Amino acid sequence: MNICIDKVKIKKDEQTMLIYREDGFEVMGSTTTGNGHGHVNSIVYHGLDNQKHPVPYNDEEIEEHERVMERNEYLTTVLDFKGVKEPAASILLPLKNFEFEICSDTDYTILVSAVKDSALFLNILVFVDHDLNPKTMVKMYKSIIESKMAALWDLGVINHFSFDPVDTDDDESILIAAKGSSDEFNYKLDHDIISRVQRSVRETVKTALNKEGFPKGVIEFMRDVGVEVDDLVDAGMQLIVGVDETTELREKLKAQIYHSLEDLNVVSFIIAGIRLEEDYEKHRVRGVDVDDDPAYLYSDEVFGMSVANQIAGTKAIFNFKRYDEEKPGIISELGPVLDDIFAGVVAGCMSKIFEV
Repeated sequence: MNICIDKVKIKKDEQTMLIYREDGFEVMGSTTTGNGHGHVNSIVYHGLDNQKHPVPYNDEEIEEHERVMERNEYLTTVLDFKGVKEPAASILLPLKNFEFEICSDTDYTILVSAVKDSALFLNILVFVDHDLNPKTMVKMYKSIIESKMAALWDLGVINHFSFDPVDTDDDESILIAAKGSSDEFNYKLDHDIISRVQRSVRETVKTALNKEGFPKGVIEFMRDVGVEVDDLVDAGMQLIVGVDETTELREKLKAQIYHSLEDLNVVSFIIAGIRLEEDYEKHRVRGVDVDDDPAYLYSDEVFGMSVANQIAGTKAIFNFKRYDEEKPGIISELGPVLDDIFAGVVAGCMSKIFEV
């Protein structure tokens, strides 16, 4: 790993990476310990499989601020044990074997770590081979946040159902580490370095997210709104008539659902429904309120009938009416648009597996 700033040294063991320099770094950002603005001798990454709970306990036994304090105390103890010279900016990562996506130019180096587990964890470190004025560092910090959010938007990570940008992990970090500080504000440098770093951060975050499975497939989008394929199978089985529910029948329906989810037109209806449901639920269209699923809203049923028809033709439309009216299983838990779309998926797939 090559850092753009001269005389930077790196030490790494099984869980910890230490980045240090005799003259240190001028930093600004948010880290587990040592955040804010100032001078540090070193930057430390420490990986932990159970990053959220360094000391085992049940969530109900501890409050959020106590959990944050506990992680900070744990990391401070680690730094003392490893003999890290203070002051230091340190970041607690959720995996021991952490990896970075790296982007380098002549005067900056960007390191991005992305981990998708039960939640998405992102941290960004930008080294700058210039003496930076505090005003420039503040503007750069703001631009990096904007670039991160733009990358999340580009890859469809941000949506109401699965990711609230405000609800991020406390240990997610953004840190700028400059060669030194300057009392003079350089307008040319300010514009040039910030614009280049901003573009590179956006692309580097996207590359890191690509390696974590983004953008999502239709199954993941369905999961965002609380729908699993097994839920659709359960709903389909609830309205079968004239035959017994068997493991073989369930597996046949599941296989048909997966097959139908390979149809671009079915996928298009599902994604359109998710987007529309989000916009309506968030009341993003002035003058439109469908919270109570009003009777005059019938475009959702048109979507549902279209999905059913796409999968199994005209006969599936009649089956759709049964699933739309009864709303078995997961269908009853969905909003005014998605209940009809997934009723259409189930109705179409049920009609398809009983074709002669």
